[in-house]
Amino acid sequence: MPIHLPSELSGRFVLRHGQSVANTDGIIASSLANARESFGLTPIGREQVRQSVMKGLVSGLLSPNTRVVSSPLLRARESAEIVAEALGTTVRVDERLIERGFGSLELASDAQYGQVWRADRADPSHREWGVESLVSILERVTALMRELDGEARDETVVLCTHGDVASVLLCAAMGRPLSEHRDSGAMDNGELRALAVTPAVTASRAMASGRDA
Repeated sequence: MPIHLPSELSGRFVLRHGQSVANTDGIIASSLANARESFGLTPIGREQVRQSVMKGLVSGLLSPNTRVVSSPLLRARESAEIVAEALGTTVRVDERLIERGFGSLELASDAQYGQVWRADRADPSHREWGVESLVSILERVTALMRELDGEARDETVVLCTHGDVASVLLCAAMGRPLSEHRDSGAMDNGELRALAVTPAVTASRAMASGRDA
């Protein structure tokens, strides 16, 4: 059965956590056991998030009425706390925003991401190496989005999460196949991006990456 995000995504933003110790150490750290209280933000990561939230405030995209929801992993919670402090709000932690599970690749070199992403392009439902499938990620994040649609329809919401979760969410929001998540939705550390994507924005991103919209 197809998985559909809520039809109205205006006021919904995704924030990839800032640079973390896992990033600088080149380690895959995706589980609660390993990353709930470890692999937090570096000073650079904190500044990345501060700059993104300040840009959001200056542009008027974010306001004190913003709801902040975070993955339970330390690097995401620390990023969300920076956002919440700037907006004078609080952080809600939700496990549906946790990092993609990387199975037997946990604590391996992040050079292993490449083989996972190649498999993603061939089959978004694959679970090679025991990794969580793209379909599973979309299912859990969609459940959260629909819940928020009922609770906070008129509020701005920032979802603080991780690379593959963010790219799957953005890819689905743009109506692109999940197999293209690294092409359509890859985000930099600390990057804040709107989920409501206009056809013009989708086309410009496709042209920039050499693909048809």
